[in-house]
Amino acid sequence: MTEHRVFHSMGIPVHITMVGVSSEQADDVLRKAECVFSEYDFRFSRFKPESELMGLNTSNGAWHKVSVELFQVLKRCVALASETNGVFDPSVGGILASYGYGLPEHFTMRAPQPTYRDLAFNDRELLVRLAPGQILEPACIVKGMAIDMAGNAVLEIIDIRTHGFMINAGGDILTKGAFKDGKSWNIAIQDPRSTGAIVAALGVQNAGVATSGTYQTYGDQDGKKWHHLVNMKTMESPSEIMSATVVAETCEQADTEASLAILLTKNEAVSRLGSLGLPYFLMFNDGTITKNAAFEALEIPISTLVS
Repeated sequence: MTEHRVFHSMGIPVHITMVGVSSEQADDVLRKAECVFSEYDFRFSRFKPESELMGLNTSNGAWHKVSVELFQVLKRCVALASETNGVFDPSVGGILASYGYGLPEHFTMRAPQPTYRDLAFNDRELLVRLAPGQILEPACIVKGMAIDMAGNAVLEIIDIRTHGFMINAGGDILTKGAFKDGKSWNIAIQDPRSTGAIVAALGVQNAGVATSGTYQTYGDQDGKKWHHLVNMKTMESPSEIMSATVVAETCEQADTEASLAILLTKNEAVSRLGSLGLPYFLMFNDGTITKNAAFEALEIPISTLVS
């Protein structure tokens, strides 16, 4: 028996597929997962004026009290920014807002643009101070984190020793347990050049799979094309890697590393993912691809996805 449930949160549809559960259990799963996503959306959204993040983003350079959850996410963002020498930077929210993507509306960037180095933390009192005009956007961490936490909530209902489930939030996926008859979950990777086309497929269990790309959220600003991932050292949207798929133990790590791969150069992305030992599939802007042996070990024929 397979049960399907869907809800919308963070501006995307969230699909949950469950194997071997009753309709009543599936309804319980839906409620728990939707509650988790709602909490993350309310806390971390840059599209909701009432979110905790927007309270911080509009604090006008004053010390601002935040929750433990937001404090920890921002510390994680700063660590990643330092690790990538500023290529990733949560201060990207200012650039995106200036493009009309997310709040604040009608935002004009300051010169020079604040960076993660301008953030100040008071660990004892959970206070954060932004530079004037600094707008934070930690989305590449938060989405995967929400999926993982929803998965933990589902585990309170579903015993994965005998059952399985998959959460698919806008293409970022968490699998727990097995599909029917102990089989792996089959996952398709979209061709970024053609809606509905597939470039690869893989079978996974108990893993997170995330794909980040330059082809879903994009626009044009003063004749200059942009997408939602911005290299904060160059202040531009990179164009070398069109799509990056990463498999990891958690969806948070998979989503974060897929986003970072887009921000880095080809060689930097391959080197970083290789050093982490994560399966990856990268499609470059010229249509060529590269993948490692760990990814190839998970691949299945695309034909197996067609019923």
